[in-house]
Amino acid sequence: MTSNVVLGVFPDVAGAAQGVQSLLAASFPAHSIDVLSGVPYPDEAFGLPPQQSNLTKIAPVAWIIGAICGFTLVAGSAWLSRLPLAAKPIVALPAAGVITYELAMLFGVVVTAFFTLREMRLPDWRKSPYHYRVAEGWLAVTVQCRDAMAATGAIAALKSAGAEEVTRHG
Repeated sequence: MTSNVVLGVFPDVAGAAQGVQSLLAASFPAHSIDVLSGVPYPDEAFGLPPQQSNLTKIAPVAWIIGAICGFTLVAGSAWLSRLPLAAKPIVALPAAGVITYELAMLFGVVVTAFFTLREMRLPDWRKSPYHYRVAEGWLAVTVQCRDAMAATGAIAALKSAGAEEVTRHG
């Protein structure tokens, strides 16, 4: 199954919003519709549902896993060394706390940075369609279609919404 992408170009936000609404009315799922613009508009400006972010859940979990790994590193190295000490603990709590904290922060920052790039879809290795008028202030509405029949329906929906130009890629 090949992916077909249909792109419609609109001169203003109202036209692009009408294009998105016509695609939604033609039963295209919201996750397959994207709006290309030189200005960062929120999804609600086009009638799309807001995208949910999982970063608020991922960062604390990564921090906890990092803290567990840090404490395991300290306790494991103390257990493996088996140095005989005269009634003194082999693990110094201040040093263990610093190592645990540093690994927790390292895991938290690295995992959060990775998932931030993943949610932003960067880097985008797909060959995404683009239109030169987007750089001139126009808006492009793209929709991923499963097959040629759906692409034909998307072209009709975008033309009925008033798209200046509609192209098919893929």
